[in-house]
Amino acid sequence: MEQRILQYRKQIDEWLQKMEQRAQTLSQDGEYSTQAIQRQSDTQKTDTEKTDTEEQTMQEMVQDKLQEHLVQVGFFQHERLIHLIVTVTFALLEMLAIVLSVISDSLFTLLLPVVILILLIPYIRHYYILENEVQKMYGQYDRMRRLQQKAAERNNCTSENS
Repeated sequence: MEQRILQYRKQIDEWLQKMEQRAQTLSQDGEYSTQAIQRQSDTQKTDTEKTDTEEQTMQEMVQDKLQEHLVQVGFFQHERLIHLIVTVTFALLEMLAIVLSVISDSLFTLLLPVVILILLIPYIRHYYILENEVQKMYGQYDRMRRLQQKAAERNNCTSENS
C-alpha cells in the first residue's frame, strides 16, 4: 500500500505540473486572443475558437481527474483509519505488556513488551507515511480546484468576448 500511495501521488504531481504549464500557456494565448478579437480579423477568430476548445477540453480533463482523485483519497483515508486502529491497539497492548512485566517476574512477561514493540515500530512508520501522503493529497486536491476555477474563469471570459 505504501508504494501505491507514493506512486499515485507522484503521478498526480507530474500531471498537475503539466496541466499548470498548459494553463499558463493557454492564459498567455488567451491574452493574445483577446487583443486579436479587438482587431476583428477572421483568422484570429479561428485561433480564438481553437483556444476555447482547448480550454473546454482542459476543464473536462481536470474535472475527470478531480473525481478520480477524490475516489483515491477516499481509499487512502480508509486505509489510514484502519492503520490508526491497528497502531493504537498495538500501543495499548504495549502499555499493558509493560505493566504486566513490572508486576510479574516471569521471562514471558519480560519478552512480551519487546515482541510487541518490534511489531509496533513498523506500524507507526507506516501510519506516519499514510498520514503525510494523504495530507499531501489534500494539497493536490486544492491545486486541482484552483486549476479548475482558472479554466472556468478563462472559459467565461472568452465566451463573453465572443
